[in-house]
Amino acid sequence: MRYGIFRPMRTLLLNPAFRAPKQAGFGLSFPLGLAYLATALKNAGHDVIGLDAAIEAPPTTSSDGTTHYGLTENQLRNRIIKIKPDLVGISCFFSSRFPAVLKSAQVIKNIDRAIPIIVGGAHPSIMPERVCANQAIDFAMIGESERSFPDFINVHEQGGDLRKIDGLAFKQDGKIIINAKTRYENNLEELSFPDWDTFGLEKYLNLKKDRWGLGYGRYAPVITSRSCPYNCNFCSVHKVMGSKYRVRSAAHVFREIELLATRYGVNEVSFEDDNLTYDKTRFIEICKRIIESGIKIKWHTPNGVHVGSLDHEMIGWAKKAGCDSLNLAIESGDEYMRNKVIKKGISTKKIYDVTRFCRKAGIKVNAYFVIGMPGETDESIDNTRKLIRDLHFENISIFSATPIPGTRLYEECLAKGYIKPDAFDTEFISEQATIFTQPVIETPHFDKYKTRKWAHRLANAYNISLLMNRPILRLKQNPRMIVAAAAKVFLFLILGENRSLKVIDYIRRIKNK
Repeated sequence: MRYGIFRPMRTLLLNPAFRAPKQAGFGLSFPLGLAYLATALKNAGHDVIGLDAAIEAPPTTSSDGTTHYGLTENQLRNRIIKIKPDLVGISCFFSSRFPAVLKSAQVIKNIDRAIPIIVGGAHPSIMPERVCANQAIDFAMIGESERSFPDFINVHEQGGDLRKIDGLAFKQDGKIIINAKTRYENNLEELSFPDWDTFGLEKYLNLKKDRWGLGYGRYAPVITSRSCPYNCNFCSVHKVMGSKYRVRSAAHVFREIELLATRYGVNEVSFEDDNLTYDKTRFIEICKRIIESGIKIKWHTPNGVHVGSLDHEMIGWAKKAGCDSLNLAIESGDEYMRNKVIKKGISTKKIYDVTRFCRKAGIKVNAYFVIGMPGETDESIDNTRKLIRDLHFENISIFSATPIPGTRLYEECLAKGYIKPDAFDTEFISEQATIFTQPVIETPHFDKYKTRKWAHRLANAYNISLLMNRPILRLKQNPRMIVAAAAKVFLFLILGENRSLKVIDYIRRIKNK
């Protein structure tokens, strides 16, 4: 064996450098999934090197309007030669990052074709066969891999039977074999904490404009649970994390926060769960432990929280524990779209109540909306517009419904001809993709441009709400935002929906050059 019998197999965990459009809104964040893998591999006795190529060089913007984050291919090549890995695991969380994964894999294969490359993350979990079909990729891992990845390395080292590895796609005799993912970790606390030092957490703590988070200071992500007990029609979480919702205890979560605060000086946390607040007792206990410790942190929920799981008591504890803002996954202001189509199970009254509770407690309220589902109409959009204007959110994100393979939305759209069979591959596996914001669904009742007009209409409603709610205070806090909102509202009123959208599109093209 190339790596010899006197040292453990050297595994490189790589987060690839990537290119993305400016408007995609990507930011740099600590590679939490790879850090959990690093812990698992080290516990199994393996030699692990971490390399987040996306943060190792400052971002550069090209003439085509895209931004390159991280190492160039030549710089990556030099790093790989220096590291001398026996195996490389590459993370691919976003489908739009897959071209970057392929580029990195090809760089490695050009150095030494004998280096096995295995790709894991959300994208290979939903499309393992297509990922593994690429010549530069040898294996694909499906779902969470803290158990299966060390198993794979052991079997691969010994030339054993790869069919025994849970959730693995691999090539054999000219065919792609897919071992179904059947085992998920029930006791998340046995996985221990992510290995922050392997990726050099300090590099991420003071990122400014190119980072995720609130922007207050030293920021780190935390995940306290896996999967989600709900079943929204567009969500792929069950394909990636399994259908069973699993949690860490409040005591275990607090120990991680305490370590981050005391060892690394972290004062800002992003809870990146798919459903942080589902278990009320556990959530309140986490808040109480933070309060009783005296640790001063600000935190938020970038993935969004299910409105139905929140109440007045929970919001009160959240504020005391340092909650700065909550991102509410509302999805639609229309009861039919929200509950019959998306299957959210939230009343409009509940949305109004929770927003009021947050505002009374002093927590900022942001909202997520998904538009362009089959069944969407001008009337349902108008209901969403009314809710946006009524509730005066601090911020909103408007996403276009994206049929991800394996979801109910994908199966419906494919069966009814609302998308082309290769739509996901052609629309979203691209460096130019702005996934979740570019329309792809077309029905007999609306096309892609109609969805873009709806998004423009809702953005205008949000801008009006900004100007109507404490405009003087907002002007002092963020004058550029208020001036921009006023300009956009003026354009909308003077030019109308269609022409103002064309003007804004033109301005964006100029800015992105």
